[in-house]
Amino acid sequence: MTLPSPIDHLYILCNKEKEPDRAQYLQTWLDLVQLDSSQYTFTSFCYADTIPEECIWKLYDPWNKNRPMSVRGSGTSYNMKLGEISLCINWGAAALEAIQSNHKIVMFWESDVLPDADFLSNLDSAMQNLQTSHGENWDFLSISAGANMRPDRKPNDTTQAWFPVQNYFHTRTTDAMIFKVDMLKKIYSTYFPVAEVLDWELNYHLSVHKSRSFWLDPPIIKQGSAIGVYKTML
Repeated sequence: MTLPSPIDHLYILCNKEKEPDRAQYLQTWLDLVQLDSSQYTFTSFCYADTIPEECIWKLYDPWNKNRPMSVRGSGTSYNMKLGEISLCINWGAAALEAIQSNHKIVMFWESDVLPDADFLSNLDSAMQNLQTSHGENWDFLSISAGANMRPDRKPNDTTQAWFPVQNYFHTRTTDAMIFKVDMLKKIYSTYFPVAEVLDWELNYHLSVHKSRSFWLDPPIIKQGSAIGVYKTML
């Protein structure tokens, strides 16, 4: 089994040593759907308690003034938890790996996603619909709604569709996202040092680089920490 076209690779931000239950669930799912092992990578540069002391203040700066546009802040940037900082660092490390691997389109999962047996077929259908409706005119895709952020649509309309982002909030949540690597290159050029939690940080960079972003609705994957299956690690 391979990832639906045109997705090249899946990066799973999961520390197998620190998050054994989550890692086991995800590996069991990968084995169940028989996804080719060359198409996914478990990656974790650091964890909350293993952030290298010598680099933390190079990678995280809540007083970062190098911001060429006004920013809507989360209000927690000056008091980020180590888990939130490590997630930002791990995402940046995975983004760099995707760039250096010359991938074209990649998907990122956080460790608490809960894909079901039909996820790949549902994703394949969604990507085909995207090609039909928008062609190549996109940069970022949100396929989860862990924060229960949904597009405004008629109550009885449950048809799967892609909705263009109309404001600053590109990401909804960051547990399951798809990027064109050309956009990753732009984001990485302005990413470090981070000043916000990951979803707010990416909202900023996606806005700076004028991303053509879309939300999939209904979403096709659930976030375990949002529905009570997992306790948040942040």
